[in-house]
Amino acid sequence: MKHTALLLLSLLSCLFATTMDAKTRKVFVETPGTLPTLIGEQQKDKVTSLCIEGALNGTDLRFLREMAGSDYHMQPTAGRLRTLDLSHATFIAGAEAYIDKDGPKKVQGGTLTLPPFAFRHCRLEEVTLPAHMDTIGVGAFEYSSLRSIRIPDHVVVRDWAFNHCEQLTSVTFPRHLVELGQNCFRDCANLRKLRIHDIEMLPYHAFEQVTGLEEIVIDGLLLHVDGWFCHNCPQLRRIEFGGVVLTTGGSPIASDCPLLSDITFSGFCLPMGFGSVEDCPQMKQCTVTGIVMRSSDDTFIPFSTSTQNLSAERIQALIQPVMAFLTAGQPSEFAYARCAYNLACVLGQKGMKDEALAMLRIAANHGLADYRHVRSDKDLDLLHGLADFDDILAKMKEKWDAEHDYLNVLRQAPAYSAIAPNDAPTFTYAPATDADLVRVRSFFNLDSIAGHGDEISQMKNIMYWLHDQIPHDGSGGFPANTPRNAIDLFKACKAQGRGLNCRGLALVLSELYLAMGWPARALTCQPKAYSTDPDCHVIDMVWSRSLNKWIWMDPSFAAYVADENGLLLHPGEVRQRLIDGRPLVLNEDANWNHRSKQTKKQYLDNYMAKNLYYLSAYLNNRYGVEAPDTNPNDYYTLSPKGTDAPNRPALPDEAWFWQAPKE
Repeated sequence: MKHTALLLLSLLSCLFATTMDAKTRKVFVETPGTLPTLIGEQQKDKVTSLCIEGALNGTDLRFLREMAGSDYHMQPTAGRLRTLDLSHATFIAGAEAYIDKDGPKKVQGGTLTLPPFAFRHCRLEEVTLPAHMDTIGVGAFEYSSLRSIRIPDHVVVRDWAFNHCEQLTSVTFPRHLVELGQNCFRDCANLRKLRIHDIEMLPYHAFEQVTGLEEIVIDGLLLHVDGWFCHNCPQLRRIEFGGVVLTTGGSPIASDCPLLSDITFSGFCLPMGFGSVEDCPQMKQCTVTGIVMRSSDDTFIPFSTSTQNLSAERIQALIQPVMAFLTAGQPSEFAYARCAYNLACVLGQKGMKDEALAMLRIAANHGLADYRHVRSDKDLDLLHGLADFDDILAKMKEKWDAEHDYLNVLRQAPAYSAIAPNDAPTFTYAPATDADLVRVRSFFNLDSIAGHGDEISQMKNIMYWLHDQIPHDGSGGFPANTPRNAIDLFKACKAQGRGLNCRGLALVLSELYLAMGWPARALTCQPKAYSTDPDCHVIDMVWSRSLNKWIWMDPSFAAYVADENGLLLHPGEVRQRLIDGRPLVLNEDANWNHRSKQTKKQYLDNYMAKNLYYLSAYLNNRYGVEAPDTNPNDYYTLSPKGTDAPNRPALPDEAWFWQAPKE
């Protein structure tokens, strides 16, 4: 009897151990791609908690997704994995695709980059990330069941990373965050408060439609925050800037936040572009308990004091963390240059010669090249006559001259190379029979505007009409709370007596062309120095069936371009002719708002030569292509081989980029 009891106890112990092993596992992946073998098909749907060490490739990640409740096609599986420890895991390129999201996705980033959409639609509730991770990819956790997340130190969080994580209640930010992308926490209904410490970059619409968010506190060093960084947050009541704010974007801090009533600056803020909110009826004036040197509107953000009332010691204490950060040799970004320059001016005002010179040198090393402004800036008068100051100015001038010989910069660009993979996506164009485009054609009475001439004359007539109807306003942005489609933008501009920037005009024109049955794309044209030169230009390319080719149309300047024989050209052809020095002819009536005539030298040899280095367009061209639900990975860049393209999918294959539309 005693032996029987012992045997039974032993059997129960084994059964319990087996059950525990099935639910909780620790796995070392010595060879990438072997996770399916190490776990096994029989245990795949039983494990609820998993710790992984080793390098994971696409095969491992695909299997891991199935364990966590979502397969390659984002369909539910029987997987029960809810807790995942990746603290000792890395990611390695290779093997099969792990998810079909706008096409197959393979692991392609660095070893410490969590791949895009890695756990999209997975039922993971708790994830531990590597302490030294450098990037959380686009949409990495969107539509997952995460309840809390601790973000690693010095990481970049890409756009949409935690989009629609409806169970997410807690986000712990690190001591230092590099960047938080757009729409990171969109539709996180249970996320109430966010406290961020040091952060280098908060972009436009960083917090958009975070439906439960009530409070944002940034208590550390903030290098740069864009205007409109909060948008459409219906429960947001309070924003506090509690640390050092070095640079900001344009005037509106927030937009469409009906309950926002408290914006407090309790730290030290250098001159800011901030000075308003939009559609935030409860927000009357900001509270300043710290120091705001200057804002774009003193009635909304009162200047608390000027540096004249602060001792040099107090100034040095306030900005010491910033100086330490910039002196440490962080990555070369233009935002850092502006930060360092602003500090140099503050220190110059206080007579702190050595410190001002040190910050100015850092600004120059990080890309600041506007020597004419630096030379005449009164805040730096105390540096005039110093050999080091003259040396910095000379180097700035050399860089300025090199960067502003735009034709030479373009001619030195690496060639494209035809290496688009076989599974490279195809550009698509909504047909004229699309219900929204039918509405566009009727609303604008496009047939009447186009006239009865041939196809090319009709395209020109529509472009000229738009140029006359909505003026170009490069600094005007988009009308607040207005969907980005042709009809709504046109109505808002007419109602408000306002214009649109080049992007807005190009988006409208592309929809007018699509509504007429002509494939069209809005094309973003950016300079080589896009990180230090924010000025870009957006034009349109439209497919001419009569010419069997794309052609250039620019509604901002009523411009199109031809060769010496009068053949209309597309942007790629114009770019190549600028490089080769072949003839280009700009239409005689190209103009800016009928106020200034455009010339070939001004428009093509200078402005567009600068902006034709990188070309970007949406993959799926349709009505409302910039709707809030547009996937950022739907935006592709034609990039010279080996160049540092803007942060979006890039390919150096011009034949792929200029592919004819599939009729």
